Amino acid sequence: MFDTDDLEGPRIDRRTATKLLAAGGLSGLAGCSGGGDGGGSETESGGGGSDESTDSSGGEEMETEESSSGSSGGSITAGWNIDEIEYLDPHYIDKGQEIYVSSNIYSGLVKIGPDGAIVGDLANDWSLPDSTTYVFDLQEGATFHNGDPLDAEAVKASFERLMSLDDSPHLGKVSSVESVTAEDETTLRISLSETVGPFISFLTRGPGRAGTIVHAESAEANPDEYNRMPVGSGAFELTERETGEYLQLEAHDGYFGTDDEGNSLPYLDSVRIDLIPEPSTMWTAMRGGEIQYSNSIPPQNAGQAESMGNLNVVGTNPGAWFCIAPLCNDPAEVEWQQYASGAGEPTDKWSDEELPTTDARVRQAIAMAIDREALIERAFFGYAEPAHSVFNPAIAWLYEEEPDPGQYYDPEAAQELLDEAGYTGEPRMSLSLLGAPSDERRMTVVQEMLSQVGIEVELNVQQESAYWDNLYRYENELVMYDGYVDIDPWMSLWKQLKTPVESGSAGAWQANLYENPEFNDLLEQDYGTSDMETRTELLRQAEELFLEDAAWAMTTFPLIPKVSVSNLGGVGNQAGLSNFHHATLE
Repeated sequence: MFDTDDLEGPRIDRRTATKLLAAGGLSGLAGCSGGGDGGGSETESGGGGSDESTDSSGGEEMETEESSSGSSGGSITAGWNIDEIEYLDPHYIDKGQEIYVSSNIYSGLVKIGPDGAIVGDLANDWSLPDSTTYVFDLQEGATFHNGDPLDAEAVKASFERLMSLDDSPHLGKVSSVESVTAEDETTLRISLSETVGPFISFLTRGPGRAGTIVHAESAEANPDEYNRMPVGSGAFELTERETGEYLQLEAHDGYFGTDDEGNSLPYLDSVRIDLIPEPSTMWTAMRGGEIQYSNSIPPQNAGQAESMGNLNVVGTNPGAWFCIAPLCNDPAEVEWQQYASGAGEPTDKWSDEELPTTDARVRQAIAMAIDREALIERAFFGYAEPAHSVFNPAIAWLYEEEPDPGQYYDPEAAQELLDEAGYTGEPRMSLSLLGAPSDERRMTVVQEMLSQVGIEVELNVQQESAYWDNLYRYENELVMYDGYVDIDPWMSLWKQLKTPVESGSAGAWQANLYENPEFNDLLEQDYGTSDMETRTELLRQAEELFLEDAAWAMTTFPLIPKVSVSNLGGVGNQAGLSNFHHATLE
């Protein structure tokens, strides 16, 4: 699929990088989210997708990392739209908001550059003597935040630590690694058992996670404390945190990074990250000057922000998708439900209650009841595109604006399907819809739309952390569900919809217990080929099954408004990240 020359450093051009990231199913906001998480999961969530940020309403674009060289000094407060950061150990991180933080705390062997290319981070350069061998030339004199050397032995230890973690969601990225050798302090050799085209993309800082470098000794000595207060080697050191409130990042004086003129990075002295899960509170804090940057503001406030001379807004489209995930099976009757990430003991709720969403006709009717254009206008204030199938615009080789077949608004057909399924009462059925606070506006619109076809919906709005606990109890018939910077079907189909297995990444994020053996088989075949024509054919077949089963009711491909004060420049939002390495205050 790739020539070894294309994969060598010190830079992999954007076109090749995009193919690599797509082949690996990586996303800069890896992970998925319930409720407006700019994240995500490997966005594999999941990386890097498009780093181009477009403003749909005329606001100015924020500067990207490495686009400015400014004077040092100054401190800012940034807002993260989540109520808690659960993981800061990159070998366990899977949500976008966590990746945003970790990308500032850690280094990787490589990173996503401002134009979407894969460039060196700790690695100055790298070569491929053959297709299964990577040799990295590392920065000299780099250190961790505690002063320990960040040399080839330290990187080797980080890899070996990941390779020993049976419960890491990123273990599969290093399953082909046969050996890691520190040939000297600045030379690292990685040997693979087979050619893995996207391997270099697994090594990116933040999104890749496999090549994000942990301080292995500290992580192994006290994993829980390391996850809470990690020792990294990035531009900023985590010095203080208050659970559910804030994280304090201070500039790492020993950081190896420099700008194009050789000036030490970062420019800022510190960044305080306030956790602000309530969207209206985020906007109030931004407008009132309490914070200088927000990784997401409500779309209804974006237009107002654009009209304010002291704020800059950019609407980013990081390959995100929003859907309603209907519970397809009773978890008590599914042998594999416990293999989904976060799932506990199967609920017995549905032994006493009917579960209408196990009927594909009901799921199809829900998809037909959604007026996507109206949803965009009323809930997204124009900051979205209609989603008629599972492949978002970042997957350019599969995305179609008006796919045929597809999911389209047709309330009459929806009612006919419900009649056929035997749901003819008033209301036809009552369902619970789970979501997070940032979902609430679109939940209300969806509630009204479903009522038009006779489906009564009760809204269950939970804070972000509680949302995930509730999701994996499988006690809600419907869930607001989404993913970010998804640039390859591997992430959304393989990790989210394939039947979970006891070990491995398949179905790791199963939100709604969907199962179709034919669908699984097509994904297995897709996973085993790099030929794009073959992949297209297989994935089109999988897409038809997805639509026939209405595994999800797709709603929108959102644009995420990010905002900063006008005198803050240089924030790197490539691949959906929020990097403060080059951020400056005028």
